[in-house]
Amino acid sequence: METSDDQQVRREPKLVLIADDEAPIAEALAMIIEAAGHRTVIAKHGEAALALARAERPALIFTDLMMPRLDGASLIKILRADAAAAGIAPPPIVLMTAGGLYEAHQAGADAVLPKPFNLTEVEALLTRFLDTPGADEA
Repeated sequence: METSDDQQVRREPKLVLIADDEAPIAEALAMIIEAAGHRTVIAKHGEAALALARAERPALIFTDLMMPRLDGASLIKILRADAAAAGIAPPPIVLMTAGGLYEAHQAGADAVLPKPFNLTEVEALLTRFLDTPGADEA
């Protein structure tokens, strides 16, 4: 008989896209997510994030609000429009920001993660969006 702990250990890792032009932040976030048993891919600007999201179809996206080439709010709008056009649910999107909390909440993200973030906050978001029953598989 399998216990819930056995099932959790054997779950398939999900792909998480991290979009942030600040490499230390993206790398720290990737380390937390990978330690939780998931895979990550990092984009250094909004256009790269859009291309990766379209190609890789991540289960969850963390995006910075302020990025070159395409900001986080615009990225969210495009990804939501892509999903609507394809008739599919968009992946959950967490918008990270160091200061623009009003703008972040207006952008339509599923959650806002203030910078600097901590381990507990990130783990809670991973549990909320990836480790809940019915969460999409990557």
